Amino acid sequence: MVKNMGLKWLLVGTALAISGCASYSITEQDMTNYLHDNVNFEQSVGIENVMYAQVSVDDLQVKIGRTDAERVSVFANTNAEVQMLNADKIGLDLALEFSAIPTYQAESGEIFLKSLRLEQFDESKQRLTPEIKALIKPAVSMIGYALSEYPVYKLDSSKVQEALLKSAEPKLVVKDNKLVIELFN
Repeated sequence: MVKNMGLKWLLVGTALAISGCASYSITEQDMTNYLHDNVNFEQSVGIENVMYAQVSVDDLQVKIGRTDAERVSVFANTNAEVQMLNADKIGLDLALEFSAIPTYQAESGEIFLKSLRLEQFDESKQRLTPEIKALIKPAVSMIGYALSEYPVYKLDSSKVQEALLKSAEPKLVVKDNKLVIELFN
């Protein structure tokens, strides 16, 4: 068994050396595109015509290692529609920022965000009363939950470089505002 593991590492190392790859970088734009294409950011809470809020993400942007060297920040411009009792619906433009620590799951080649924090929760027209904030907060929390439960990036097994890195069980580091999956330290 140990002999087979050594052979596996030798083959992976040789293949990576031949392909010129000992690491793979994931840019902020790569992660932003992946999230736009693969994660649903629309949530509803409450009971319609009583107390109801629907929150959807319109624009999403990822920043890696800019505010905190070990964290990824996700900025989301969202629209929310809130209805309380028989009052007219209120449209809100929310600015959200979440930050989290990226983790890599070697078996699946996926990157997840863990230790998620809500860093910013603002409304452009300052219409967030305590009641509205209390109603919207669960929907915002569900958006954060989606960020922590679904991968924010996945290596593509159909691409040789990514498949080789995935099989080698590399480590994930933040360097130069990119996530870098490294085979060797």
